[in-house]
Amino acid sequence: MTASVKVRRLRADASGLSRFDTFEIERAMTIFAPPALPFPVSKPTSASRFVLLQLPAGWIGERHPSPARQILFCLAGCVRVTPGAGKPVTVGVGDTWLMEDTTGSGHKTEVISHVPFEAAVVQIPDEELR
Repeated sequence: MTASVKVRRLRADASGLSRFDTFEIERAMTIFAPPALPFPVSKPTSASRFVLLQLPAGWIGERHPSPARQILFCLAGCVRVTPGAGKPVTVGVGDTWLMEDTTGSGHKTEVISHVPFEAAVVQIPDEELR
């Protein structure tokens, strides 16, 4: 049994505009925590550091590129992310968002939930998660 995780990816195109696409991180049955039974686990990915962030309800950010290549896991609340090109995407509880738009015009983020947006953000080296 395998189960993949759908990830929204935001990256700058050749003209410098951020665009969304999606990809999946595969998981395979693995004995991860013996003696526990196997369960679906992804391949290990290197990470350099993580932050836990909170954006208050009503927060609206300025357009910016991502400060580093990083993957976000939404824990609470909801944001609307507007790329330089294409339609805005909503990121909510349980969503995974890979930010690769470290150059170019970047994106704009705004909290659209009535509660703060809470997330864990893990910074990852360029060669990982391709």
